[in-house]
Amino acid sequence: MVSRERTEALARSFAHPEFFFHEGGHGVPLSKEFRDALRSFALNPAVNAATTTQLATSVTDERCHRSPLAIVHPPLSKPRHSLAPTRFLFVNGVGPCVGVSTEAVRESFGEYGDVDGVDMFDPSMARCVVTMSRVEDAIAAQAATHETCRPDLGDRRLWVRFSSDPNATGGEPESRAKQEETWCAATRDSATLGVPGVTLITDFVTEEEEREMLACVDSDERWQGLAKRRVLHYGYAFDYGTRDARDKTSPMPAFVAGLLGRAASCGAPGACESVHCDQLTVNEYVAGVGIAPHVDTHSAFGPTILSLSLAGRAVMEFRLHEGGEKEPRERRAISMPPRSLLVLHGEARYRWLHYIPHRKRDAIVGEDECEAREERRVSFTFRRRREGACGCEWPEACDSREGAAQRLKDREGRGLAS
Repeated sequence: MVSRERTEALARSFAHPEFFFHEGGHGVPLSKEFRDALRSFALNPAVNAATTTQLATSVTDERCHRSPLAIVHPPLSKPRHSLAPTRFLFVNGVGPCVGVSTEAVRESFGEYGDVDGVDMFDPSMARCVVTMSRVEDAIAAQAATHETCRPDLGDRRLWVRFSSDPNATGGEPESRAKQEETWCAATRDSATLGVPGVTLITDFVTEEEEREMLACVDSDERWQGLAKRRVLHYGYAFDYGTRDARDKTSPMPAFVAGLLGRAASCGAPGACESVHCDQLTVNEYVAGVGIAPHVDTHSAFGPTILSLSLAGRAVMEFRLHEGGEKEPRERRAISMPPRSLLVLHGEARYRWLHYIPHRKRDAIVGEDECEAREERRVSFTFRRRREGACGCEWPEACDSREGAAQRLKDREGRGLAS
């Protein structure tokens, strides 16, 4: 017999317009009248699942002129969870039975990339599998939605985990090692990275300096909360809408001058520009959280960017897109250990997208085991604000070209030009 709780859940599902029949792999919507009939049967404790199925198989859908249809009874067990990131996200907390349609789920997760599909395995249960087009988009979506309550999805707390392919039939799930092959393995030094203009300097600061710098920013009360991370600005505040920095904010901490002087004398290409940096953004990341692929705005900042990693490690991946290609033509990644400084200059700064993948461990070139990230990482990004247009050698990625003069004029009109 079906429990009262179970029948009530079934009744809510039958009443929902997205409940459907299945025939030969095709979903067939039900009429309101038939859904009402099913609902009344489900609410009768004397009716069990077999009786409900028998009812469904005896009915022909007149609108589609199809003969005997069978109600969908997919397995009630959850899809297999995956230890490594995949395109497939098992989402617990949404579904027609709680008033959340598949279209609402698709639209919500579409904020993080293209959604290939949303599979509801059992309309009476609040769970589904969302299939993203790319693993990277799934990683971003999982990091942003796991254990959150989203107003567009009914304000229910979501539990989001990577899963196996919901449409796979038979066979064993992909091994963790196989799934990790899709990751871009990171090198430990910039000489073998293959991205012109990248220099990694390990142990750039001492452990004592690290503690002092972290204590300084931790005591600052101006932290701003963003999606899954916190930020803090010095010199000039970075504007996440216009992607530049115009408004003055708190002056640079006392330790900055010494650090920039040290960086200027390290011999890295473009590092001599360090002493002119007048804007500092501090980002605090927890394990598993990264930042989306991007190129820092050409017209807003100068030719050199410096990133200092404290408290924890991370991998920075570089991507090269050409000719409007959706997928990168080249991918390169480098591991940034705690207290290391990464200098981006020239092509690395202007042409290649860079980002921090959203995951808790990283594959390293030539090493069998993945490297786990610490629970916290704090990055210090130093930049020099630019006055006027950019004149770099890479116009395809430059916002000062291809109509960018008008964009600069528009920004000036809004008081936003850098």
